[in-house]
Amino acid sequence: MAIWTVRTHYKKNVQEVEMYVQRDGHGKVTVTNGFRWGSWTVETSDDNPPEFEFTEVPGGDGKKDSINMLDCCENNIDNVELIDMDDGGCWYDIEVEGLSEEEEEEIREFLEENSPYELEERENDSWYQDETEWWIWGPIEIQDEKGNTVRIICADDDGNVVDFKDN
Repeated sequence: MAIWTVRTHYKKNVQEVEMYVQRDGHGKVTVTNGFRWGSWTVETSDDNPPEFEFTEVPGGDGKKDSINMLDCCENNIDNVELIDMDDGGCWYDIEVEGLSEEEEEEIREFLEENSPYELEERENDSWYQDETEWWIWGPIEIQDEKGNTVRIICADDDGNVVDFKDN
């Protein structure tokens, strides 16, 4: 077992996607927030660096070049914990589904003045957070417990993990 720090190598390569749903299944709000930097602690089952698999980010460009850090416990990866995501708001998008035009406008106005987390506290709406995703894309740094960078990875054209070469 080993502990690693995984972080974005370049700025603006991490986003958080949060989905909120009304309890009656009526409406859905998806909030996407881009961050400059992100880092996670990753525990592996052996002494080797994490063996990630790249996938497509929903709504992205279709390339298999991303990792959902909340859904990557496979191969030798046992556990992932967020350290931080810094400088949010680089890009921000709200998608609303299943509501009338009037309800959508009301939700958008609410979110202009409040955090998405406050949706859960609204009376008469019964919103709850359904799912969260933390997406990162390469190059991605992997550091050992001493803070030494042991590998910088990215995806090739087929989505395979390869070592990043800075040109």
